[in-house]
Amino acid sequence: GKTSVASIYGRILADLGLLSKGEVILKCASDFVGEHLGSSEKTTQGILKSAEGCVLVIDEAYSLYSGSASGSGTNDPYKTAVIDTLVEKIQAKPGADIAVVMIGYQEEMELMMRNVNPGLSRRFQIGDAFHFPDFDDAALIRIIMASSRKR
Repeated sequence: GKTSVASIYGRILADLGLLSKGEVILKCASDFVGEHLGSSEKTTQGILKSAEGCVLVIDEAYSLYSGSASGSGTNDPYKTAVIDTLVEKIQAKPGADIAVVMIGYQEEMELMMRNVNPGLSRRFQIGDAFHFPDFDDAALIRIIMASSRKR
């Protein structure tokens, strides 16, 4: 589902001349987090650099926030460094050759956006997010049946 949508999005952006490649790079939030101070920034910069020309999809992006609903909780410096680096490096500049998509459950994403570097919510405006409703049982059965017919 989400990778297919990201692939279509990438092809559209490439066809419009907004991305040079239009390929999809899928990463989990944990892929950005380093093991020692300073490594999260370097890892995040490296991922962003390798995704130039592509759609970078950050799955389970909400896991970059380690606090609670009240905004309190542990402040993980490694995750904070990832968010701060994303805010610094992702700018809405004409000619930027990257598209970054953050994926996650709506409630958790909203919680993260309220409690991390405010620059993140300016770059990823939750009000403009795509919402994909869950499949109901009947839809899942149709998908399974269609898939089994193809095989």
